[in-house]
Amino acid sequence: MGDKRGNVRLVGAVALNGVEVSGREARTLLGLLGAAGGPVGIDAIGDELRTDVARVVRRLRAEFGPDVIAGGRRGYRLGDGIEVDLHRAAYLVGQAETALGNGFPHAGSRAVEQVLELIGGRPVLAEHPRAEWAERARARQAELLRRAWHTGASCALQERDPARARTLAEAAIVADPFDERAYGILTHACIAAGEPAGALLAHECLHARLVAELDTLRRVAIPA
Repeated sequence: MGDKRGNVRLVGAVALNGVEVSGREARTLLGLLGAAGGPVGIDAIGDELRTDVARVVRRLRAEFGPDVIAGGRRGYRLGDGIEVDLHRAAYLVGQAETALGNGFPHAGSRAVEQVLELIGGRPVLAEHPRAEWAERARARQAELLRRAWHTGASCALQERDPARARTLAEAAIVADPFDERAYGILTHACIAAGEPAGALLAHECLHARLVAELDTLRRVAIPA
């Protein structure tokens, strides 16, 4: 992905180059720019920070170097060479999917492990639970994790590691109990492990959840 000279972490507490950034305004600016992945207009930044944006930019440049943030009066973006964990994860997920499709499951598994290390475990931009831009970033994180779990589990099946496939498929199901693809992978993993009862249980579990959801929707649609 090119020569990178720094990194912004959005998972958990916002950090720059491994250092947790002090000051909510500074963390918000970095989070906003990192989530955007491109320029953000000065008005949008000002609405979020509700303070002198240029002052916050000066502080970050003084603390982390003049190239960390680029831009001026019209808006700002992260500087060239600053990598964001969420964007790096998106690149790695794509690499994993390509490796799987080309018949290189081991390479796909390695990329998936990097994705899970980067963005697994904690939510993106947890300090901003109600901001729309942060919600979009969390939705992106959830989608990337879903793809990583699916791809990693499929790679594990090709590598004849059904236990690993099962672990990843179950992680996807915990995140989304209606993830039909994950249930399918879990079924294959159980069969590959010589556990047909587990495969049947997975199928029955999905069926029961779908029936319960359909029943709930009917109750809502047809009031008593």
